[in-house]
Amino acid sequence: MPSTSLVALVALVAAAAPQLAEQKKVVSADAPKKSDVVVPAPKGKTQMYTTYFYTAGEAVIQGYEADTHVRIIQLAGKKGTIWEGTVHRGDSTVVKTGMGAFGFLSDKKAAILVGTPQSCTCVGYYGKDETGAFRSNHMFVQLPPAQSSGKEKLIIWAMDDGTVLEVRAPRKEKTIAKKTLQKGQFLTLTHELNEVAGANLEVAASSGTFTVEVYWDEGFTVPADSGSTSGKSFHTYLGTITNGVNDLDILAPRIDANVVVTDLVSKEVLFKGLVKGGKSKTLTLADKYVSVVSDVPVNVVVAALEHYKPGYAEHHFAAGLEGTQIDNEFMVTTSGELWLFSYYDGNEVTVKDTTNDKVVFSGTLNMGEVKGLQPGHGLFQVRGSRGLSTMGGASSCGADYSPAGGLFAIDEAVLEVVAQIRQERIRDAAAQGKTLTEAQLAAPVNQEEWTKHKKTFDQSYQAKQKTRGAKDDAPPAAAPMSLDEFNQRSAAH
Repeated sequence: MPSTSLVALVALVAAAAPQLAEQKKVVSADAPKKSDVVVPAPKGKTQMYTTYFYTAGEAVIQGYEADTHVRIIQLAGKKGTIWEGTVHRGDSTVVKTGMGAFGFLSDKKAAILVGTPQSCTCVGYYGKDETGAFRSNHMFVQLPPAQSSGKEKLIIWAMDDGTVLEVRAPRKEKTIAKKTLQKGQFLTLTHELNEVAGANLEVAASSGTFTVEVYWDEGFTVPADSGSTSGKSFHTYLGTITNGVNDLDILAPRIDANVVVTDLVSKEVLFKGLVKGGKSKTLTLADKYVSVVSDVPVNVVVAALEHYKPGYAEHHFAAGLEGTQIDNEFMVTTSGELWLFSYYDGNEVTVKDTTNDKVVFSGTLNMGEVKGLQPGHGLFQVRGSRGLSTMGGASSCGADYSPAGGLFAIDEAVLEVVAQIRQERIRDAAAQGKTLTEAQLAAPVNQEEWTKHKKTFDQSYQAKQKTRGAKDDAPPAAAPMSLDEFNQRSAAH
């Protein structure tokens, strides 16, 4: 049986689609409901991007196209729409959601920054574009509202030789920086941030690609140079907020990894050695720009694990074995709490403490369901039978871009394959002199059809996930996708 969250969301998608073809009221995030304004929606637009996200208190919706119509739906308790509105290119709208899991419906792609990015200044994260990609040639990056220590930085890492960067504050009509960098080099902004605190910055490369690190504190997953969160080469900065040092955590999910960590300024090798499979290596550092190179894929996190034990206030989404942040297997650091969020029904999830292999949670989650745990400080392994996201940290102060945007490419590939299968069903029936009913056309994909079209799905997904503007040809990882997951995502539309 589908979960109540899935039934509710499908019903709301169906209700929302025709409304988006008419005039409708939308509510500004900053305005009271009594001052609703009428905004025209695009005519004839029925395809919706649907996804789910978990947040500790806020969602910042970043627009990439004009007239992007967005609806946020509460999935638990009193279900229904809690906010709807229109965002445009370069807009950044703060929605005070409260803590919980929410559905996100939009007629165009948008980025979702969650946690407490505007109500708490001690946060850290890497930016994502509207496709959910860390590595890109264009993205909007929301800054925290203020600097509290003067040690905050925005670091832009070049991922290609000859990366030509420009950083702008569109609302202030101000160009902040221009720079040409080679692969592995970085541009750091510090005092320039005083003039644009809380701004939605636009970072663009006319040539090459980049990643963007927003450093207002530790507590974030580091993307690999490939743009995935699982890889063999990483670049990141560790500062001195909050306790004068930060922890660099290198996680080897399954097999032993030979790792080298190098100070990019002094060229000193800070660590060279083995990280055992299923374990981690932590280096406590201060004010260091570093590279991490491994002979096998690893995950890298900048989060308190050794220098500060239980209770460090931060939130970060774990990388996942395949590096998509929506996965079936994770290693995750936490300063005390874990949040598990399922994108599918019937998701059998197990959480183990890596220090003693003790099971701290075992249960089944459904689509849109979040499970909060308090396993204590440490390193944990999370496994699910279907796709989920995992967040580590503690308290209510932290921020990260939601992995939920990763479903956009999955859904586009799903709908393409569903359309192909429908056409095949029509042709096969016609060859037998039959006409299929709508119910027969819409029936779940069967194993034979899935076996035939799985490669097509993978190719379509990888094409959509290919890094925009990249000069290398490294293909993105295939989405972990079972037949059951495929049918569930199809049913959501």
